[in-house]
Amino acid sequence: MSITTGKLYASAAAPIRMAFALLAALAIALSLGLARARAATLEETLADDVFVNEPGSTGRCTIYAATNMLRRAALLNGDQDWSSITTSSIPSSGGLPFSFSVSTQEATYAVEHGYITGSTVEERTAELLALLDENPAGIVLYTSTGNPHAVTLLGYDEESGAFIAHDSLTGATSSLDECVSVRASNADAYWYVSSPVSAPGPVSLRNAVVTVEDAVYAGEPVTPQVTVTLDGATLTEGTDYAVSYVGNNSVGTALAVVSGAGSYNGTASAGFEVLDGTKVLVGRCCGYRRGVDGFWSGVSKLPRC
Repeated sequence: MSITTGKLYASAAAPIRMAFALLAALAIALSLGLARARAATLEETLADDVFVNEPGSTGRCTIYAATNMLRRAALLNGDQDWSSITTSSIPSSGGLPFSFSVSTQEATYAVEHGYITGSTVEERTAELLALLDENPAGIVLYTSTGNPHAVTLLGYDEESGAFIAHDSLTGATSSLDECVSVRASNADAYWYVSSPVSAPGPVSLRNAVVTVEDAVYAGEPVTPQVTVTLDGATLTEGTDYAVSYVGNNSVGTALAVVSGAGSYNGTASAGFEVLDGTKVLVGRCCGYRRGVDGFWSGVSKLPRC
């Protein structure tokens, strides 16, 4: 589910030099990644502990939905006191006021009210998408028809073509169609954070899986192809990340470092071997093969080289 908020070793000294070079490269990459923080990423704002849920039907679904919206807004703004926002923070004498504000130790967040005006499902869908584009923290979406209820509308899943929402009554983040009663077709009102809210920060590559094959050295720095996957998705070089290499200009162990770009930040890396091109050619000629231990072993009967 992809939610958008709108739409070693030539000599004894070589390993030491290599270690220092790798550490220096990683330190630079990490410092660049840390410099871009520290608004929360979209992934972080969807963590279970961000949301507060009703202990059964309380009739205060709008209060819970607004609390969750405000907690996300504070997270996106890098507010370290975001968790202090609870249902008790909402000034209410029953239902959710049309306009109000909530404060943490670091900031004050204003909330305003509006109505859904579209008459067809298509018009309502376009209206909700526009609202999500303007409101990174999501909106409180409410229906007064049938079984009145409110959820926190979080974003839109482009892959499935479905709105994603958190329902405090079920405690689940899911497709809007799986929530208790709110739908794009029957929603008639919403609340939004009118104070400035930062867009979600980039997704970290910290947990990415980097795959790179060994390469053969022939006198020039080697730049083997790198594959990067994160949460099952394959990322695109040049769009999602850039690749740099350390120790790729000599035989031995090298490192491929990927640095986030676009919607991604942070770094991930993978080691690979730079093989001696001469030995590889001789080994192939003589019927040798490279074993798992890194050494070349022969077959039973070797041809003359």
